[in-house]
Amino acid sequence: MTKTDMLIDDCFSLPEDELSPLFEKAYSISRVRFSDRIAFHMPGMVHYETEFYTATDPYRFPSISISGARCSLNCEHCRGQLLETMIPALTPEALWKTCQKVKENGGKGCLVSGGSTLRGDTPLLDFIPVLGRVKRELGLDIVVHTGIVYPETAMALGKAGIDGAMLDIIGSDETLRKICHLDKTVDIFDTSMTLLEKAGVPVMPHVIAGLHYGQLKGEADAIRMIARHNPVSVIVVAFMPLDDTPMEKVTPSSPMDIARVILATRLAIPDKPVILGCARPLGNHRRETDRLAIDAGVNGIAYPTEEGYSYAQERGLSISFSVECCSLIDRSFK
Repeated sequence: MTKTDMLIDDCFSLPEDELSPLFEKAYSISRVRFSDRIAFHMPGMVHYETEFYTATDPYRFPSISISGARCSLNCEHCRGQLLETMIPALTPEALWKTCQKVKENGGKGCLVSGGSTLRGDTPLLDFIPVLGRVKRELGLDIVVHTGIVYPETAMALGKAGIDGAMLDIIGSDETLRKICHLDKTVDIFDTSMTLLEKAGVPVMPHVIAGLHYGQLKGEADAIRMIARHNPVSVIVVAFMPLDDTPMEKVTPSSPMDIARVILATRLAIPDKPVILGCARPLGNHRRETDRLAIDAGVNGIAYPTEEGYSYAQERGLSISFSVECCSLIDRSFK
């Protein structure tokens, strides 16, 4: 077992009152590598208005679904609901027109997403030529949700010159089968990242804390998998119970369990930005998670709470603001 493996295991297994040295180590790593900077991201998926920052233009960096609200997998935690908040663009022509509108409204770029096919991928192929045109003619930043990646998609995305590919990395075969309804093994995500890297596509993997009915199951293996690659950034998000889904009554992972995932990611991948992403429970849970995430050395937070902002100030961090997707955090550190 390597030193990194041991650190990851400690993050998940040590009692809470024994985690302080790991928090201190993780925070120090971020300060040494990224100075005292932290980036707060408020893209166009959510109306965001606080005492310290306002971002209300929906076209500043919107999410676009190329499948509308349709998803063939109907995962237990979502059932397509996350797609309903996105701008539908069901044809390549509609995608082009939507991107034109983003440009006309002064937007920085967009996230292109969509529901999954039965084989676990976002059906991007017919839309990728438009993404290349958007890059060439409109100059927008483009990131995509790929789902599982197949060779033809990776090659096409590489030729299009997109700014990044985001995909959830799941570390448990059981979670993949029971929650995502995919009869595959998790090494498909290792292959997906390899294909994207070979095609020259920047990889921005996500780890979902508590996707397995609110329990931590497979997150450590997902982090190990990511650490074998060269991601541009790593985003930690958390399962959120949604109404009218089979998991609506599931208790999500605690803020401390989410912090364990962040700690392990920070310690295993010390030289890349680690971000607390937009998907995480609301209310007091979110406020506590933001504070713990800062202690665990995150370099960015999407839609931070007032408490997260105040705590970053208390810790003496230099805060920058961005309306782009948090996966593009490297722009904040240039």
